[in-house]
Amino acid sequence: MAQSEPAESSRPCQDEGHQGDTADASPDRGWRGIREELRGRRYLDLSKDTQFSSAWLLLGLFLSLAGLLLQSGFLRATAATLFVVAAFGWTWNSLSLFGLHYRRSFSETRAFLGETIELTLEVSNRKLLPVTWLQITDIFPASLPVDEETVRLNRSSNLGEFTTFWSLGVFQRLKRRFTVRCIQRGFHSYGPAVLSTGDGFGMFDRKGTLGDRQRLIVYPRLYTIAELGLPAKDPFGGRDSREHLFEDPLRTAGVRAWEPADGLKRIHWKATARYQQMLSRAYLPSTAPQVLLVLNVATFPRHWLGHIPELMERAISVAGSLAAQCVELRLPVGLVANGFLPGSDQPLRLLPGRSPDQLVHILELLAAVTAFATKPIEELLLSEAPRLPWGSTLLVVTAIAHVELLATLLELQGAGRKVVLFTLAERPPERALPGITVYHLPHLVDDIILPQAMQDAETISGQVHRWKPGLQPEARPETKSDAAG
Repeated sequence: MAQSEPAESSRPCQDEGHQGDTADASPDRGWRGIREELRGRRYLDLSKDTQFSSAWLLLGLFLSLAGLLLQSGFLRATAATLFVVAAFGWTWNSLSLFGLHYRRSFSETRAFLGETIELTLEVSNRKLLPVTWLQITDIFPASLPVDEETVRLNRSSNLGEFTTFWSLGVFQRLKRRFTVRCIQRGFHSYGPAVLSTGDGFGMFDRKGTLGDRQRLIVYPRLYTIAELGLPAKDPFGGRDSREHLFEDPLRTAGVRAWEPADGLKRIHWKATARYQQMLSRAYLPSTAPQVLLVLNVATFPRHWLGHIPELMERAISVAGSLAAQCVELRLPVGLVANGFLPGSDQPLRLLPGRSPDQLVHILELLAAVTAFATKPIEELLLSEAPRLPWGSTLLVVTAIAHVELLATLLELQGAGRKVVLFTLAERPPERALPGITVYHLPHLVDDIILPQAMQDAETISGQVHRWKPGLQPEARPETKSDAAG
């Protein structure tokens, strides 16, 4: 999705100088912008540092008095030079941030896991004074490498810092290009940046914070149908011939005679009172089979035991791949997960839809979802299933298949829901799951090695088999293991 040209990535730190360029991507126009720059409103948290102290003034006064008393022209000239240099350095430092612009830009703001994008840093000096030295410390995500450069982790703020050094002439613009490797899923923030500069004599320093922030979204990796080991035709299992008779309770077609199998909610009380006989609502069949992806971010039967990041990432990739397949089959697809978005305490939820941007919305939610489980997956299934129309399909993606989850799936299947289970566990469920299509995908996680600390925790809990939980043996189900034929 995001690719950089080989010629650019081969020279990541090359400067591109442009003399006489007074235009910027977002210039401040007119005298109003100039006044705001002089007042320092474009930068935040302005601070000054200086090597100049009262000792310099005392030295100048001493040289002046000595020159007058001794009638020495050399001492008077030295004192005058000292005062002139100090005044010029102070003025230069005061104007050091004026007309100084810093901008970062990406070749793409969205990328898939494993791709690379090009990051361009641009600095322009739009004034008659040169910038002899400039240090820029920008906030970068520490998890995304930038070529061979080092993104230093600030232990106090737990943020990555990327430092560059520049030197610009009068009305000069410089560019440097870097290659960012997207090796971790998520929403990654860039900025703000702290600019440090000063006069050319090194007597005064000045700092300003540029509050511009940008975001880079890294989607999870997507698998093909062949990589998942699913059948190319009807990957979600054969549909029952009766499914076209499923009714949508939100679409009333009229009334009909009451039948003993009808519940109280189906009775049309107004029509019953009018015609003096028991009548029930008649519903239209579902217009299209909807698909709801249910993602379990937990990697242990008890989500408070912790999580295995690599295993959770594979489950997220499977969920994204199934969403892409649903969109390709033109099925309305939605997503719920027991993880939550940063800054929220509610489960992730997106209702099924046919919008052209539905897949983008799902991938963005999967890119942002965190590992903290808000509730057990069984509770989420029981709360979300009643909101779907009849005939909908539940695609449950989980790294584990524990007893409580399987019992919930059997309960939903018994209530007339179509359920398909995708599990990354080491073993397929050892409990019979009649009516439920099971895809066992251990080949996607064979390269993951569980840390010894996790193995010890699981041994103590007694809830899991190795690091992929199994179930108490009851009856061997008919599952579609690895390549579901």
